[in-house]
Amino acid sequence: MRHSRPPFARFQQIDRELRGHRYPNCTRLARKLEVSRKSIQRDIEFMRNMLSAPIEYDPSKKGYFYSESWLFDPSSFLNNREIAALAATSRVLAQYQGTPYYEEVSHAIDKLMQYMPIACSGDGLFDIYSFDNFVSLSGVDQDHFALVEQALRNSRKIAMTYNSSSRQAVTERIVHPYRLHYDQGGKTWYLIGFCEYRKDVRTFAICRIQRLSLTEDSFAIPASFNIEHYLQQAFNLTAGVAAYDVVIRFTPYQAQWIREHRWHPTQQIDEHENGSITLHMKVSALDAVKRWVMRYGKEAEVLEPEELREMVKDEVRKMVKLYKESTR
Repeated sequence: MRHSRPPFARFQQIDRELRGHRYPNCTRLARKLEVSRKSIQRDIEFMRNMLSAPIEYDPSKKGYFYSESWLFDPSSFLNNREIAALAATSRVLAQYQGTPYYEEVSHAIDKLMQYMPIACSGDGLFDIYSFDNFVSLSGVDQDHFALVEQALRNSRKIAMTYNSSSRQAVTERIVHPYRLHYDQGGKTWYLIGFCEYRKDVRTFAICRIQRLSLTEDSFAIPASFNIEHYLQQAFNLTAGVAAYDVVIRFTPYQAQWIREHRWHPTQQIDEHENGSITLHMKVSALDAVKRWVMRYGKEAEVLEPEELREMVKDEVRKMVKLYKESTR
């Protein structure tokens, strides 16, 4: 099987032919580079339009030539700072090995860098910027990860054994995978998809999948599904059925950190004269909100809905009982 050269390699060959005054035409170049005539025509148009190459056609010699002196420079559309940024991106990307599309993106950057005329490592940017280390796939079965990605690419259903932390139960599921999603806050990879067992869209932590296999059955993502809408209704990647108007008041002490972050796409903050704030958001996962708000202890008070307020009260009562009865 013949493999054609990448575009920039063809540009280099076309440039050598033109500078050698060989008057190449599309037919000869296509034969030499093992591509179609249309590919050569597109290459020449790209060199003309994007690289400003002064390429003209001589009917008498039936070939192309440079109408004036010109230097082929693949990096002419990138300046030195942009090349440095590209090199730095390649180094940052190295932390993402094992994640979806790493190989494709990394290979694309490497192909670009090999045609840059200057050696550049991107070290200068690392004297200015510091990047938090990306959490690796420790705890995640990379074979499972690869199978989920394959199922997504080919619209295949997956069969899996899943350990649900909220229900503390192990169940067998058939899932239509819709999206792989990385949660920055929890530093965890999730699979979002339709669960035939629950007959609804659910979120599954990849690290909690115990067994996984591809089925022969295909599926189609419904046109009604919108990933942005799904994530907007969820809280900390947990989604419920009904959406609630959640209102939480934070003390002046805690408010200074709450206002610095965007906790939910729907959030709105009311500022008060004493420095306290009231956070409003519309979410469907009250249990997830309860777990989140309780970590702030006495610095946060749930005002609405009443159902969430009672959930927090019940949890506090259980905590009081635990500490009263505890003998250590």
